[in-house]
Amino acid sequence: MLGPRDRRILALALPATVTLIADPVMGLVDTAVVGRLGAAQLGALGLSISVFSAVSWIFNFLVYGTTSTVARAVGAQDREAAGRRVVHATQVALALGLVVGAALWLLAPWIVRALGAVDELVVPATEYLRIRAVGVPLVLLAFVGHGAFRGVSDTRTPLAVAVGANVVNAVLTYVLVFPLGFGLAGAAWATVAAEAVAVAAFALLFRRVGLPLGGHRWPNRVQLLALVIVSRDLFLRTGGLLLGLLAVSSAAARIGSVTAASHQVLFQTFLLISFLMDGFATAGQAMVGTALGAGDEDEARATGRALLRWGIGGGAMMALLLLVATPFGPRILTDEPSVLLAATAVWWLVAVGQVISGPVFALDGVFMGAEDFAYLRTWTMVAAVVGGVSAQLVATFDGGLLGLWVAVQAMMLVRLLSLVLRLRGSGWTRTGAALVTEE
Repeated sequence: MLGPRDRRILALALPATVTLIADPVMGLVDTAVVGRLGAAQLGALGLSISVFSAVSWIFNFLVYGTTSTVARAVGAQDREAAGRRVVHATQVALALGLVVGAALWLLAPWIVRALGAVDELVVPATEYLRIRAVGVPLVLLAFVGHGAFRGVSDTRTPLAVAVGANVVNAVLTYVLVFPLGFGLAGAAWATVAAEAVAVAAFALLFRRVGLPLGGHRWPNRVQLLALVIVSRDLFLRTGGLLLGLLAVSSAAARIGSVTAASHQVLFQTFLLISFLMDGFATAGQAMVGTALGAGDEDEARATGRALLRWGIGGGAMMALLLLVATPFGPRILTDEPSVLLAATAVWWLVAVGQVISGPVFALDGVFMGAEDFAYLRTWTMVAAVVGGVSAQLVATFDGGLLGLWVAVQAMMLVRLLSLVLRLRGSGWTRTGAALVTEE
């Protein structure tokens, strides 16, 4: 039988998991529709989506930072401070969104060409990128909405918003692309419209949170410094992880086209599993942040240990499912014989590696809830260096696809060891206390 803490973890993690896979689903819908327009349009879509995926990864500190700081304030019974943090995060998101959106719009042709687009992709990719740039402020504002609801331990409302946005996107994409004949531009405008719906829904539903939003000004110097420190650490953490994974992909490309293609098959599988497991990270952020805000360090530690167990169990389950899927899993993503042969030969390592990755994803959420961002930043970057350098050495000495995925697992193992060692100590339960009292 599950205890109250484990039931709480599942109640938060399951809706969060479905929410996390909503964005990839939106991309799949766009791909399915645009794929019927022609190869150039589909190629332009894929290139542009990769840009926006990078933007989402880089600025997801708005989700994580808002979740943790709101949970802390709510746990401390300071709903005024929680509301102030949401307002400050909204102001930062709007400012960043306008700047980044304008930069993407202006630099779209250069970005597309820098990514290696052939001539026939430049015009459609630039058009799509510029339309989507209009929605960048909406994307970042939605990040704050997700973080605010997660911070008050509500993962069901973000799920409803994500499902609604996906329905709007699916309907509008089809209508704008085919009956109205707007082509690729129609798909871009449909996504922007869905993003606007999500922001409007969060604004209308925010009364459920019960946090006072009125009367808060722009952050003062102390508050702004706290926001900058959190944003910097999370930005560097995510950036380091991205660079480490990029180094592995570049090493695969150095080895050869078959290795690069096979690595992509395995990497996309790895990313999908990470989305499925990140629901535990969301639960960890909300529960640990609330417990520490209330001054209950024992509950925070107990929640951390429980999430470690869920991470191990979930990772083992994912490993088993992937091992069972070995005969047909890679075929879902490719039918090229040489790529299938290479990917299938290494599939087992990706599967077994979930036993390492599962607890990493869960403990990431625990320490984000504790606002232990500096520790996460440092050790994620160390792990990224280990993985990236190892992958480049594999490419240099012709270690093949198996060697590359040993490098990936080495990166994850460094993260796991650092997180488990941190969990065994007590310092992480006090790292965010200053940020609660500074305001």
